[in-house]
Amino acid sequence: MVQWHKTRGTRTSIGLDVGSTGVRAVQLVCVGERFETLHAFRNERTRIDLDSADVSLARRIERIRACVPVSSFRGRKAVASLDAPDVEFHALDMPRAVLTQETQDGGSAIQWEVARLMNASADSVEVRHWALPEASTGASNAIGVGAQRERILETVEACTRAGLYCSSVETSATALTRLGSVIHRWPSETVWGVLDLGHRGSRLVLCVDDVPVLVRLVGSGGDSWTRSITESLHLSRKAAEIHKCEHGIALAGRGLRQTEGSVPDSELAAILLNIMRPELNEITAEVKRSYEYILSCYAGRQAGDLVLVGGGAAMKNLPEYWSEALGITVRRVSDYLNSEHCRLQYASGREGDGKDHLGSAPLEAMATAFGLAIGSVA
Repeated sequence: MVQWHKTRGTRTSIGLDVGSTGVRAVQLVCVGERFETLHAFRNERTRIDLDSADVSLARRIERIRACVPVSSFRGRKAVASLDAPDVEFHALDMPRAVLTQETQDGGSAIQWEVARLMNASADSVEVRHWALPEASTGASNAIGVGAQRERILETVEACTRAGLYCSSVETSATALTRLGSVIHRWPSETVWGVLDLGHRGSRLVLCVDDVPVLVRLVGSGGDSWTRSITESLHLSRKAAEIHKCEHGIALAGRGLRQTEGSVPDSELAAILLNIMRPELNEITAEVKRSYEYILSCYAGRQAGDLVLVGGGAAMKNLPEYWSEALGITVRRVSDYLNSEHCRLQYASGREGDGKDHLGSAPLEAMATAFGLAIGSVA
């Protein structure tokens, strides 16, 4: 369960998301149980940069410095993120005594089990875990998280050399859960989820009582969708990306509607849907299977909303497509802003110019950074 500081005006650390397509940095102020945005900056990588194989430490430091102006943020304390493939999540079935035990033996047992599942040596990985709400069946009772210690140290070093003090490193999945807990008050009888549509893949997080109970990769990401369009229509990657972002996908029965001035767009949206349908259907099937499994473990609960985040969430008609396919409410995370139970203030816009000023980027693109900042006051 998310815990909140009650001190008025508590300033958060800088939430720093160093992702595949750019760097995002967010700082908030916590007022009671609400969060107000102080600063939100991003620095997106160019297409040439995305195609580059340069992932060196020096390059990451340069990107962080470009995103975090020294004079803009208050303080230099930051919380950074790690994501797949640098982090692995594993369902655990451990004796309750081990989960509650604070001795070295209990921690060692979990360390060794997660390392074994990662096919890594126990001394090369950092392991954390959390207990899951009690299920109605014999399901797993904990989730273990493992990350290569070398990657964590590289992340800390990159922050330090960019002029920041990295107080902790967290996973994107847990950060997104915190953001989800702030943008809506989820009924206790539901299972709700966050689908992160990233550059390299799509990752699903399902939650019960604000606790992540399932974290898994469910399909391809935006880069694969762009490649499919490129190959099918014989376009450049730049042109394919523009078509994907501007036209999106057609909804069933609406793709070829003959209205003046909209026929070209509608036809292209229908073509894009046909191209991306296999990958979208794969994600649909995996999300449905995941919901069904968790609902079978927690009897008496219903399927709640699926919240879309990440760069791919901006594609037109995607929430409507999955709402129809899954039979549940699917919304972008920015759709919850200014609603009755939302506790986050952010002047998010659908259209951003990619620059580094407050409100220029949609919340979908900044979601992980917001979740990291929120977690720094918990």
